[in-house]
Amino acid sequence: QQIVATVPEGVLLLDAECQVLLANPAAERDLAVLASAGVGDTLTCLGDRPLAELLNSPPEALWHQVEAGSQSFEVIARPFQATAESRGWVLVIRDVTESREVQQRILQQGRLAAVGEMAAGIAHDFNNIMAVIVLYTQMSLRMPDLLPVLKERMEVIWRQANAATDLIQQILDFGRRAVLDQRPMDLAPLLEEQVTLLRRTLPENISIDLACERDGLLVNADPTRIQQVVMNLAINARDAMPEGGELRFALASITGADGAKCGTCGQAMEGEWVLLSVTDTGTGIAPDALAHLFEPFFTTKEVGKGTGLGMAQVYGIVMQHKGHIDVVTQLKEGTTLNIYLPALPESQPEAPAALTEDLVPGRGESILVVEDDAALREALVDTLELLDFRVLEAANGREALSILEGSVEEVAVVLSDLIMPQMGGKALFHAIRERGLGVPMVLLSGHPLEHELKDLREQGLAGWALKPPSMEELSQLLALALKAD
Repeated sequence: QQIVATVPEGVLLLDAECQVLLANPAAERDLAVLASAGVGDTLTCLGDRPLAELLNSPPEALWHQVEAGSQSFEVIARPFQATAESRGWVLVIRDVTESREVQQRILQQGRLAAVGEMAAGIAHDFNNIMAVIVLYTQMSLRMPDLLPVLKERMEVIWRQANAATDLIQQILDFGRRAVLDQRPMDLAPLLEEQVTLLRRTLPENISIDLACERDGLLVNADPTRIQQVVMNLAINARDAMPEGGELRFALASITGADGAKCGTCGQAMEGEWVLLSVTDTGTGIAPDALAHLFEPFFTTKEVGKGTGLGMAQVYGIVMQHKGHIDVVTQLKEGTTLNIYLPALPESQPEAPAALTEDLVPGRGESILVVEDDAALREALVDTLELLDFRVLEAANGREALSILEGSVEEVAVVLSDLIMPQMGGKALFHAIRERGLGVPMVLLSGHPLEHELKDLREQGLAGWALKPPSMEELSQLLALALKAD
């Protein structure tokens, strides 16, 4: 009795009529869930399975699988002969609910990581293609003698190119390959601005409420990406409330309780956090859909009404900010998404000013363009010449070094891709510094620089741009590099 009582798994003894003769404490707890029964009761089923099925050997595994509501169990039975006249059964029961959840999280993380790797690789190639389309479209729209019909068509191309660029950004966000411009920021003003915008754009039958615990809810975040998170969640909430309803945003500072874990990734939630909660009174999320909520291209919407990337993008952005995300939902009642971002101390340095939308032309300075993609290199050269720069070009870092060391005219700025064969942009930057050439350098990147960006800036990197860059962004970055030189 003592040995059976201390076994961590449930152990039952049944007689020939399936009456419970003995149950250890673990089995008593499991029986209450599986059959609302105890010692002395006669069993006919456990959970969703008839007992007769469980008394036979499992067809494909060592254990029978049994479900009871949201809990999962494994059961195995073995007959025994107590005496010549007495026959019974020993059953062992395992509660595998938590271990199944852990396994599912591990599998989901693996799936998301694999799809993210593939998507990010595709997105990098697409960024080069889109950069060519964006730059040539902008140049064409600036032609003074452009026919109205051609201008209208070019504007359509421009809008579609921007839409494609946004789609690529969603893929990069999901794959955690986006280049973040993180800075200390207060989430309260940002959320107030977004809520003001949503009140003007969402249907009038959706009321929007905002509750901020206080000002000074500081996080280290990319404002554009956080705005994207809020917008994606608001659009999902709108679609879940076709007849109208309530959409509530809330901000609060919290301290993770000891032992508390994130429901999505299972990590411990300790330390200081800023909690952004988004709640709707919509249709809720079905359990089978909830398991795939953050997978890319998964959608419950009709064909043509969603890409299935919105929640995947939210997931990627939150993870890249080292945050957590939880979902609480009930069918026909609504859904709450809780986003936890690491909190910063109250005192933080001011963030650098963002680039504007103004075009800054050159004054005949020489720019060395280093890009292995021939079509993109040509588009960059044409763009810079239109901006009144003189342009030299190289297909990789080694060619660029030869030009820098042997050129008669002085190169004012090096504009280089990050990833190239033979010598990439990072290696070129270090080679320029080692040779003492002193020319400022701007990097173009479709890949994340992550912690490298801070180190490169401290070593003298003049700036960087995410592909595809616009003419305005290129001109401003070059102007800043020339000013700093």
